[in-house]
Amino acid sequence: MPKAKVIYDGNCPVCTTYMRLVKNKLGSEKVEYITSSETATDFEYTSLAGKSYFGTQAIAAMAKDFPAIKDYAWYLPEKYRTIGLQMQYKVGSVIRKAVGIVKKGCNCGGKKH
Repeated sequence: MPKAKVIYDGNCPVCTTYMRLVKNKLGSEKVEYITSSETATDFEYTSLAGKSYFGTQAIAAMAKDFPAIKDYAWYLPEKYRTIGLQMQYKVGSVIRKAVGIVKKGCNCGGKKH
C-alpha cells in the first residue's frame, strides 16, 4: 500500500516541532516524513491518492486522510477542527517567517504555491 508523504523544512524549529506531534499521533506506517531544507518553502502533503497539496489545503487534506490529527484542535467542536488546524497553521506561518529572519537556513514560509 502506498504511503502518504509530508515534506517540511527540517531546519525550521516550528516545522520540526509540528511534525514531531504528527509522528507521535500517526506513526510512520502510513506516512513518509521527508525533511527538505532546500525545497521546502511551505508544508507539502501528498495524499494517499497521490495528489499534492500545500499550506492550509495540505492541512485539510491530511485531516481528511488521517482524522486523528484533528485531536490537536480538541478545544473546538468536531465540525470546526479542520478549520482550527488551518488557523493554527496560519499562525505558525507568521512565526515561521519571523524564525526565518533570525535563524539561518530556515526557508519555510517564503514562497506561495
